[in-house]
Amino acid sequence: MALYGRHVPHPWLPEPTEDLYSLAFKQAAAYGWSFPLSSDQPPPEGQRWAQHEAGGAAVRATSGGTGELAWLQAAVLPLPGQSLPIVPMADVLLRALERLGATTATGLHVLAPLACDATHPAGPGHSTLLQADVLALADPGAETDVTVSLALPDSAEGDSALSAIREWAPSGSQALLGAMPMTTGGLTPAARSRARAYGLEPALTCCMRLTEWSLEAAAWLTTHLAESLRLAHTGELVLIEVIKNSD
Repeated sequence: MALYGRHVPHPWLPEPTEDLYSLAFKQAAAYGWSFPLSSDQPPPEGQRWAQHEAGGAAVRATSGGTGELAWLQAAVLPLPGQSLPIVPMADVLLRALERLGATTATGLHVLAPLACDATHPAGPGHSTLLQADVLALADPGAETDVTVSLALPDSAEGDSALSAIREWAPSGSQALLGAMPMTTGGLTPAARSRARAYGLEPALTCCMRLTEWSLEAAAWLTTHLAESLRLAHTGELVLIEVIKNSD
């Protein structure tokens, strides 16, 4: 996972005594979502992922809206019936960044496994995360367009991916307001490079609308997309990029 946005270091931390790796580990362990691999104690039952590495550009000012601020590499642990831990991982990264400076998130990309040992729900609408309208009570004037790009093992699977996304739009939720294919734009250079490293090719770019913009909303949408694609059999791996459109 990688987060995009703008970051200005806190003036009282010219030389932070902790890096993003340490801060992300502490945050995840405090929530019980992950556990330091070097610990002498056994990990708690129910941890969401095994955290391997984290890093980023938190020590310097980043002005571009799609600059890669931070990244976290982890192995997903099989928890029956649960969605991929994209939302908590994004929360850990953002909180770690905010300990180091003022941060505005503008997007993310996630390299997500679509085939894993965990028994996943029969459809995205039945998972714990997606069953609830997590963006309920949003400001009616806060609707935001986002550009969503997918990279898959077979670039010809774009149409199948779009059909799966539309089929599994959260029932009864107003959070996701449609999906319109785009012929322009596409993966950012950082996402394209990461996709190629894993043998993935750009397959689909579309415009979607969320009832509000936040990193939580972007991570929620990414989770929905990953769960939809797991059911569409588009491959064992996908890179999903969600970026807030310019105001």
